[in-house]
Order: sequence, then C-alpha cells, then structure tokens
Amino acid sequence: MRLSQFLTEDVNVHLYHIEEDIIRNGLVGAKSAVRYLSGLVDMLGGSSNATVRATVKWDGAPAIVCGKDPLNGKFFVGTKAVFNSKIPKVNYTFADIDKNHPDGGLNKKLKYAHRYLEKLTIPGIVQGDLMFTPGDLKPERIDDEPFITFTPNTITYAVQKNSKLYKQVTTAKIGIVFHTAYEGDSLDNMNATFGVDVSNFGGDGSVWYDDAYYKDASGVTFTENEVRVLKTSIAQLDGLADRVPMPLWMKLSTNKEFVQYMLQFINKMVRGGKLVQEPKQMMQKYLNYYRDVQAQAKEKLKTDKAKDKRDQMVAIMGKLFAENQQGVEDIIKIHNQTVILKNQILKKINSVQATKQFIKTDQGYKVTNPEGYVAIDSDGQAVKLVDRLDFSRANLNAQKQWAAE
Repeated sequence: MRLSQFLTEDVNVHLYHIEEDIIRNGLVGAKSAVRYLSGLVDMLGGSSNATVRATVKWDGAPAIVCGKDPLNGKFFVGTKAVFNSKIPKVNYTFADIDKNHPDGGLNKKLKYAHRYLEKLTIPGIVQGDLMFTPGDLKPERIDDEPFITFTPNTITYAVQKNSKLYKQVTTAKIGIVFHTAYEGDSLDNMNATFGVDVSNFGGDGSVWYDDAYYKDASGVTFTENEVRVLKTSIAQLDGLADRVPMPLWMKLSTNKEFVQYMLQFINKMVRGGKLVQEPKQMMQKYLNYYRDVQAQAKEKLKTDKAKDKRDQMVAIMGKLFAENQQGVEDIIKIHNQTVILKNQILKKINSVQATKQFIKTDQGYKVTNPEGYVAIDSDGQAVKLVDRLDFSRANLNAQKQWAAE
C-alpha cells in the first residue's frame, strides 16, 4: 500500500470500519466485508488455510514512528509528521524534538522514546503505539487483586502482580506495541505494511515491546457448528449484496452527499447507543437527519438561489430513496448484518486477553475489551474491527491526551 493511500487527515494511521466500506465503496465494499468475515471465521475456527490475520488495536498514545533514515542512516523518532511532505518533523536529537515539538507532554514522551528505542535493533522504519514511559506505571488494587496499571489514552491496562508480563513491564522504562512497517528509499517515498516482526529487535530489557498480532494461547476457537452457522450467515449476506441492482450500488457509492452524511448519521447513532435498527426505520431517520442538516445550513445562507439549492438537494435525496426503496433497505440491511456478524467474531476474539483492560468511571473501573482489531488479508489490505457501541462510543466523547503533530 502506497503511503499516499495509507495516510489520511487523521493524525494516526486511519482505517475504515469494515461496515463503513459498504457505504464508501458499494458492492466492492460489500464483497470485501464478506471476504474479511469469512477469513476471520476460518482463522478463529483453527483453519490452516485462513486468508486473514488479525492484529490487536492497542489504545496507546502517542503514535511513534522510529528507525534509521534511509538517506543518512541516522536513528530518529517522531510522529506521523515525519512523513509531512512540506515540513517533515524528523527528530535525530533532543534538540530536534525541542524544535519540532516544544509542547511539554509530547516533547517529554518523544525524548523517552528516542533514548530507549535507539537501543533496539530495528530494521527499517516502524510505527507503534506508546503504552507507558517513566512515571506512568501505577500499582493499584482492582477487585482486591494487585496490578500494575497504565492508561496511555482511553483504556487502562492492568497486569497482574507476579505474572511473567508483570516482571517485564515493571523492569522496563517504556512500553510500545509495534504494528506497521515502512520501506522505501526516503521518508517521502515509503510503502506501508501492516504487521511487524519484532523477533530480532533485541534490547536490554529497558523497553517492553511486542507486535500487535492476535495471539490465542488458550485454544478458544469456534466449534465446527459455530463455523457452519456463521458461514451460512455470511453466504446469505453475499447473496443479498448480489440482489441489489448494480446501478443503485453505483449511484450511492459515487454520491458524495449520500456517503458523507450517511457516515455522519451512523456516527450520530453510535453516540446515541443504537447502531443497528430496522432498515425501513433507519432509512427514514437518515432522510430526516439529512433534511435537518440542510435546513440548518440553509439558515446561514443569504441568497434565495443558494437556499433553493439546499431544498433541491433534499428533494433529490428523497426521490432517490423513494424510487429505490427496496434496494436502499437491502443496503442498510447488509450494513447492519455486517455489524452483527463482526460483533459475534469480536466476542470470540475478546475471550482471550493478555492483559485485563478497564475504562475509568466515576464509580471506579469498568471492565472493557480491547479498542478493536485490524483484519489483514493476503494482499495486505486491512479494515478495522471495533465494537462501536462499546469502545467507539466512549472514544468519540473522550478527551484526547495527545495531539501528535
């Protein structure tokens, strides 16, 4: 995947939710969802022929890019800003960090990263999520059990005392989970690949690091019957995608108004705590939402011509849905069924966790699952798997600690 394809306006690497691809890319997105879901079921069913792997999305911050600059061989650390084509912020020294990132919190984190990550034998350039630095580890008792905890972003990770991982974490100065590798002749001409092999990174114990690949040490997999039931549901999803007329798939996936506001509408539903609804009802709620957004925009306009254009846009969207009601409902059903199947898969993956994870509330700690996962196919393409009514809802309203510029 070319770097220009891999990066978006988001500070960190941005991946689309598996169900979002259906809205963005129409039939291609629907077929992609089917392929990922089927591959994940194979993976969790223990198949040796699985074409999809999963990495865990650790909720670290800030995102760290590090390695040796291919042009000069010097070690550097930075954020995604190292790839900025106009003003790349590459930090070879502490002085560079002071110049490029003067703000206290990020400045301090980057200096710790530079000091300790330089000790690793990192081939090429990699990206990881910083999990902790000196002062971030806190001994706590949760449900009357002793843990060491760290909260890099939204999730609090808790490692049980006297475990093997506990010794590794408490001995280390910093912790990081690597998930992306970059290759190229220069920082402005890089190819990005999901997944990092950390087996030869070495080190002296001052850095606790890991790759992000999902590891099942428990043997908890789907049974043959569970695989059969899920595969049947996925096949039905595939058949429903074929039933939607191709012209409608094309009309909607190329309609910027539909794509933009449908994705905004879905985020609104996530915030409201109910993502999956009956398709006909969801279609009408979207039309109401679209009408309200255009009405609000219309109030700020001065000319009658501009106001009339907003009314026309609402009328055109309403006509499109009215003339293709069954097809639109089927597309919404495909989106919703993808969410349901994804969450069934997430439930199985979440049954195996290396660390206990919590979200802090006013009443104390609440057990939570990982932020989510990334499903990677054999071509290196990837989508995000997140329980949006669990983590995304909390994250949409969470106060971010880092602006990794």
